[in-house]
Amino acid sequence: MKKIVVYILFTLFCVCSYAEKGYEIKLKIPNLKDKTCYLGYNYADKKYLQDTAIIAMQGDYFIFNGEETLEGGIFFFYTPGNVYFEILVTDDQHFTVETDTVDLIGKMNVTGSEENMIFRDFQLFMRDSQTLARELNEQAKSSSDNASVINDRLKELDQKVKMYRENLIRQHEGTFVSNLIKATIDVELPEHLRQQSDENTEERYHFFKRHYFDNINFSDARLLRTPILHNKFNYYLDKLTVSHPDSITESAVRIIEKSKKNKEVFRYAVVSLTNKYETSNIMGMDGVFVNLAEKYYVSGEAFWADDELVDKISKRIKEIKPTLIGKKAPALFGTDTLGNVVNLEKINAKYIVLYFYDPDCGHCRKKTPVLKELYPSDFKSREIEIISVCTVTDQSKWKKFVREHKIPWKDMADPNLRCNFRAEYNINTTPKLFILDRDKKIIAKQLDVEQIVDFIDKYNNLHQM
Repeated sequence: MKKIVVYILFTLFCVCSYAEKGYEIKLKIPNLKDKTCYLGYNYADKKYLQDTAIIAMQGDYFIFNGEETLEGGIFFFYTPGNVYFEILVTDDQHFTVETDTVDLIGKMNVTGSEENMIFRDFQLFMRDSQTLARELNEQAKSSSDNASVINDRLKELDQKVKMYRENLIRQHEGTFVSNLIKATIDVELPEHLRQQSDENTEERYHFFKRHYFDNINFSDARLLRTPILHNKFNYYLDKLTVSHPDSITESAVRIIEKSKKNKEVFRYAVVSLTNKYETSNIMGMDGVFVNLAEKYYVSGEAFWADDELVDKISKRIKEIKPTLIGKKAPALFGTDTLGNVVNLEKINAKYIVLYFYDPDCGHCRKKTPVLKELYPSDFKSREIEIISVCTVTDQSKWKKFVREHKIPWKDMADPNLRCNFRAEYNINTTPKLFILDRDKKIIAKQLDVEQIVDFIDKYNNLHQM
C-alpha cells in the first residue's frame, strides 16, 4: 500500500511539473480585426519578437506557448493594426489576458498572474495622477489668483503618488513588479540638501551620484529585459561622470562591480560597456575600453569569453594601447624625398601634428590642401609644426604626391620598413591625425584637419587657467 501511495504521489508530481513546464499565455481582445498577434520583449534599449510569437486565432483567443520557460521581464503584445500594450512575465507563465481596444489598460483583466494585476493597477493609478497633474498645471497657467491653492494640490498629489509607490514596493517586496517600480524612482535628497541654495549644488550632486543605484536590485536579471538598466547606466556615465577616460573608467567599474550580484547582469554590464567605449566617437574613450577589457576579459573574469574571443580582444588592446591619449608617441623616423633623416624625437615645437596619408587615398587628396592652407598662418602663429608621413612603400607615388601638393613642412616615408609606425600608430585608415605636445605626449587624435586650430585654442585656454 505504501508503495502504491508513493507511486501515485510521484506520478502526480511529474504530471504537475510537466503541466507547468514552458509557458502558455492566452490573449482575448473582442472584435479585433487582426488575425495575427505578436509577443515580444524588451532588452536594454531594443525590442525583439519571440520566435514562436506569430499564432493563429483559436476560438476567441490568441495562444502563445512554448516548451522552454521565458526569461522574465517586460513583454508586449502587438498586432499589425497597431494594438500595443505591455505585460510582465515572471514566474507565473501560464495566464490569460483579456482586454478591449477601447481602453487596453483600463479594461484589462489577468487571471493566473497576480503581478500583472498589480502592474495594471499601478499603470491606471499613474495615468489618473498624470492626467490630474496636467489639469492642475493648465489651471495654474490660466489663473494666477489660485496659484497657491493649485500648488498645494500638486504637492498633495505628489505625496499621494509617493505613498502609493512606497506601499506597493513594501507590500510586494521580492517580486519583479516591486523591483521594477522601485528601479524607476530617483534617489531622494535629504531635507538639509533640498533646502540648500541653488548655488550650492556640489554636495547635492555628489550625494545623488553616490546613491544613484540605491533603488536598483542588481540581483534581478529580469530588469535587463526592460529599458531601465540601459538608461540608468548611460545616464550615470554620460551625465553624472566627467568626460575623462579615468573618471569614466572608475564609474564603469563601479557599475560592473555592483552587477556581480547576478551572472547575467554582470555579463551584460561588461559586454555593453566595453562595446560602448570601443565604438565611441568621443576622443580618448578607447582608453576606457582598454581598461575594462584588461580588467575583465584578459584577467579571465569574463566567464563567457572563450580563448578565441580573449585573443581577439587582446589583439585589439595591443593595437590601441600605444596611442592612447596621455601616452608618449611611439618612435617615428624615416627619410624625406632627398634622403635626409626625419626623426620625431628631434623636432622641437610647442605642438606637433602627425599627419599620416596614402597617395592613393581620395580623402587625403582633399584634406592635404586644407592643411597646407592653414600651415603658414594659423599654425605658425600657434607654434604648431607638421610631420606628414606617407604610409606606402612605393617611392614614386610618394614623391609624386609631395611634388603635386608642394608640401612645405617636414615630410617622410619609410620605404624600407625600418620603423614600425604602421602597427604602433594603428594605421588602418588614412588620413590619420595625432596632435602632440612639446614632450611628444599625445593630446588629441581622431580629429579632422579643420578641427586642429579650434582644439589647440581650447587646449591653450584650459591649461592657462
